[in-house]
Amino acid sequence: MKKGWVDFKQIKSSVTFEQVLAHYGIQLKPAKGDELLGLCPFHEDTKPSFRVNIKKRVFHCFGCDAKGNVLDFVARKESVTIKKAGLMVSEWFGIGLGEIGAINANTEPLKTPSPVARAPTEAVEPNKPLKFTLKVEPDHPYLKERGIDASVAEEFGVGFCNRGMMKDRIAIPIHDTEGHLVAYAGRWVSGELPEGEEKYKLPPGFKKSLVLFNLHRVKAEKKLVVVEGFFSVMRLHKLGIPAVALMGRSLSQEQEKIMGECGVKILTLMLDGDPPGREAQAQLLQRLAGKFHVGVVELPDNTEPDTVDESVLREVCRETT
Repeated sequence: MKKGWVDFKQIKSSVTFEQVLAHYGIQLKPAKGDELLGLCPFHEDTKPSFRVNIKKRVFHCFGCDAKGNVLDFVARKESVTIKKAGLMVSEWFGIGLGEIGAINANTEPLKTPSPVARAPTEAVEPNKPLKFTLKVEPDHPYLKERGIDASVAEEFGVGFCNRGMMKDRIAIPIHDTEGHLVAYAGRWVSGELPEGEEKYKLPPGFKKSLVLFNLHRVKAEKKLVVVEGFFSVMRLHKLGIPAVALMGRSLSQEQEKIMGECGVKILTLMLDGDPPGREAQAQLLQRLAGKFHVGVVELPDNTEPDTVDESVLREVCRETT
């Protein structure tokens, strides 16, 4: 099977909309026939205009005209290409991978809990601890540009990697809740991004939905700030603020469960100050409000926690954490 090839047809026939909606914690109500109805996850919807046809496995919002199949939904939700969405879905739901990025065409359709009932997440094999560590250079200029000094870089184990899968990227160690190293993320920093490559790379088979970045360091804290990215966590850590990263904008049911099991009581949502970040933040606030004490930080337009002025960051965190 060709490396990097994705069997889109197989994914669309194996993964149901119930699975995808449950992954994002989106609750829709039964409508007529095979349809579910609810608020649109792609715009500020006040009157339910988002419909999913379970049998046909398609969605359509009559407010913003977003529409498509399960892969179109994930691609729009994560702001990624269809190919990347296919790889993400295969990892989330355990569809077998052959070579890197290849989907096993013999995978059977999966059974999924209803998104209406928000049933518990099905058991998924945990990420296995790595048997190696990468040799990295913590004093790369890119880290200094992002405000990550040598002491923080060394504490987080991040640095430039010049070989292997993370070659020409800043390698970022990811640990599970118990502190086991389970993966590296790689951020491209070596000039123009090669065709077909993503700015951020995760290893095949790594289940992002089972991990919150940095939770192993702050799991004893009752108050946490939730951000999107790795470097935002490092910036907040430098200021003495306990934070975890979603590694994107979606929060899985398993990630939500893990925080509850660690005894977290108060969450401050600080997603990026762009339209997708604000939409995701509003959805998370609604979803988590009944389970945690939840506050939000509205960052200035087109800023992130690691790029906003430090005085602003300290003030908003003082008020909300």
